[in-house]
Amino acid sequence: MLTISSGHAHDILAVVASGRVNHEDVEGYLVPAIEAKLQDHASIRLWYEFAPEFEGISVAALWDDAVLGLFHLSDFSRVVMIANQAQTSAMVNALACMLPCPVKVFTADEQTQAKAWLDQ
Repeated sequence: MLTISSGHAHDILAVVASGRVNHEDVEGYLVPAIEAKLQDHASIRLWYEFAPEFEGISVAALWDDAVLGLFHLSDFSRVVMIANQAQTSAMVNALACMLPCPVKVFTADEQTQAKAWLDQ
């Protein structure tokens, strides 16, 4: 499941992944949220947090993420990913290599540093 979080700067899209993320989450929540932010901004900053309850992502959702990344390749100015589990962290670091903007991975204990880095 993906949840869009509020309480951030207007050009920041904050997403929390928990449970199992599937195609409907990406198409029903993430894509519309990105497109809504891009109506007001040439580029946006992304806060993508993996909650402790994150269980995984379906193959369809992975494909959707890949297509989304290609379509919006230059729409992100900075991306912060919050991940604690070693497996999740490895996946996030691999995905970070594919984005043309600065991407940094932090743990849940480093959220203050993550916010400061995203705000640079």
